[in-house]
Amino acid sequence: MSYEINQYSTLSTIVRDVAVMVGLPKPADPVGSEDTAVQQLVSAVNMSAQDMFNLYDWQQLIKRYEIAIQADEPGQREKSFELPPDFWAFIDQTQWNKDTRLPAIGPISPQMWMQINVRMPMVVLTFLWQIRDGKLWIQSPPTDAQTLTFMYISRGWCKDADNPLELKNIADKNSDVILFDPYLTTLLTRVKWFDMKGFDSSKAMQDFRMNYEIRKGKRQGAPVLSTTTGGGLPLLNMLTNVPDQGYGIMGQK
Repeated sequence: MSYEINQYSTLSTIVRDVAVMVGLPKPADPVGSEDTAVQQLVSAVNMSAQDMFNLYDWQQLIKRYEIAIQADEPGQREKSFELPPDFWAFIDQTQWNKDTRLPAIGPISPQMWMQINVRMPMVVLTFLWQIRDGKLWIQSPPTDAQTLTFMYISRGWCKDADNPLELKNIADKNSDVILFDPYLTTLLTRVKWFDMKGFDSSKAMQDFRMNYEIRKGKRQGAPVLSTTTGGGLPLLNMLTNVPDQGYGIMGQK
């Protein structure tokens, strides 16, 4: 038995589906159309996708990344590193030093950053970080490279039609793939188009909200919480137990 399930939809598919819903003819070339109503539909798709991006931390946009952290010279007190080109936001508490196997500490407040920088340089048990001017700053980077690993939210919610490896935050080709639930994106696009035309969108918004609450988070799972005492192994704690090996030599001397 085989299945053909479309996980995501293209820009043109969403435009055509919404056109049918609102009583318009299906456009053959939405992006190239000179029809004002079709142009509004294309714009509505991008607006709804941007709203979808802001509404939830969708699992398809969560990525893992690593940066080699190393000072340019011994005693360097701070250094900036480039974040991924599609970086939007960290997944909190996923930042770790792979070499010392300790969590990275941050974001450090500007006040604490300056205090450490001026009074207590060379804090190197793990990474102390903050973001300034779109870059990742590390306090007292190690002389020998150590690896910072973390997860983040990508702002690349659109896959380019001609180059599937290229991610964008705007759909401008008919076959661009929108990396959100296609039904939710279609429903929200209808809301946006109604608003553009000055129509009552309350019922359309109600449809979207109901389906959004049902569908969000369904594809990434969730922990099972209990109000009773757990039956796990409380003595095993990754943050406080002695490491498997190398105890007492972590960090830079």
